[in-house]
Amino acid sequence: MMTAIVVTAVVGVLLFLVATRRPQWGLITVAALVPFHGLLLIMPAAAPFWKEAAVLAVATAGFFAPRPRERFTVVPWLVPALVLVLVGAVSALVVLGTAAAFPVKIAFFYLIPAVVVYFFPFTRADKDLLVSVLMGTGLFSALFGLWQQVAGGYRLATLGYEWNEHIRTAGPLLRSFGTFNQPFPFGFYMMLVLTVAGAAALAQPGRLRSRLFWVIAPILLLAMASSVVRASFLGLIVALVVVGVVLYRRLLGYFAAVLVVALLLTPVALLADRQGVLATMVSSSSLQQRGGHWSLTLPQMLVRPFGGGLGTTGSSAEKVAETVGPLVREYQPDNQYLKIGLELGVWGLFLYGVVVVVAIVVLLRLIRVQKDAFERGFTVGVLGVTVAACAAAAFSTYLEIFPLDFYFWLLLACAASVPRGEAALVGGWSPAGRPVPRNGIPSVVDEKL
Repeated sequence: MMTAIVVTAVVGVLLFLVATRRPQWGLITVAALVPFHGLLLIMPAAAPFWKEAAVLAVATAGFFAPRPRERFTVVPWLVPALVLVLVGAVSALVVLGTAAAFPVKIAFFYLIPAVVVYFFPFTRADKDLLVSVLMGTGLFSALFGLWQQVAGGYRLATLGYEWNEHIRTAGPLLRSFGTFNQPFPFGFYMMLVLTVAGAAALAQPGRLRSRLFWVIAPILLLAMASSVVRASFLGLIVALVVVGVVLYRRLLGYFAAVLVVALLLTPVALLADRQGVLATMVSSSSLQQRGGHWSLTLPQMLVRPFGGGLGTTGSSAEKVAETVGPLVREYQPDNQYLKIGLELGVWGLFLYGVVVVVAIVVLLRLIRVQKDAFERGFTVGVLGVTVAACAAAAFSTYLEIFPLDFYFWLLLACAASVPRGEAALVGGWSPAGRPVPRNGIPSVVDEKL
């Protein structure tokens, strides 16, 4: 344990030193590391809290780093988000007392990277590096997940993974979890990488990295399928539609053709599937089970407008129970919106809706004014994965799944980091400081970025 703490301290110090020069590099480094957090289950090289220590190291370094002035991060949604943090913290304190720290951390800690990006906007080069990081980590995790199918559950158990906690099955299928601790973050991470890196590849079709993406995309897709996380497929479909409608209309044609072929082949495949693999993939039994307890729980949200308190459902309640005992009855809603409504009431759910809607509106406005093809493609990819996350959140507590909560807020802030000339054209949230041209033409400095 002492070795793990020393390693964590060393990582924190190195990140701090890197981030004092450019906090953006610190965040990209953390983004490259968090997909491998699940490997600590079999290789405990660092303490479990290394990720929180890493984020805090980067945030602290921001106080000593020079702040750039050429770009601006358009994140007006941070204001209602911080109000939501205040409401949630007060709610948790009232209900849980001294145990409130756990649910507050789980719900809001990874807003910190977005705050860092507000003060230190990502440049085009930073976004480009982040896409490469997503592709590289996604490919490694995908290959590890496919290897798990070959190794089998008993081999994984000998490595240190636990049955029913990490090793799970669905019918005859072993559910891959890659470098994560469960299938859910693995499947959703594949969805995220396919969307963001795919949009970037469409923006620069002649680039070597874009060609490499189309080579590894089938591997990522197969790995996502091996997780048997059906909500990730729903999210990917939603993301493809968003990317196609907003920017790449030709993509809709390809998607429609693939969908027609899939619909035609599905009946034949079901008849030939004697082991029930395909039937398991398209099974709706889990949705029916969730629908049953949703219908019973929904009235509680409607009759308690201020909710039962942050941390009274989901993994937050489990963490509180593990630490200080079961203060409340544990309930897993399997729905992000229901969870927020049960904990913070309809007013808390409304506030969360404001955050997400404002963030999406900002991205849509930025797409219309961005001149650089790659940056526009990156923004479209983030828009797609944000809407996909909103769709997947109807069937999971998406923002309680690490590292999806980290990427959700980080990507929203990164995509909104633009030259000041473009930020001024978004409307309503013009950057303060150096004036920008009235016609919205970026300055020479902005053009170089």
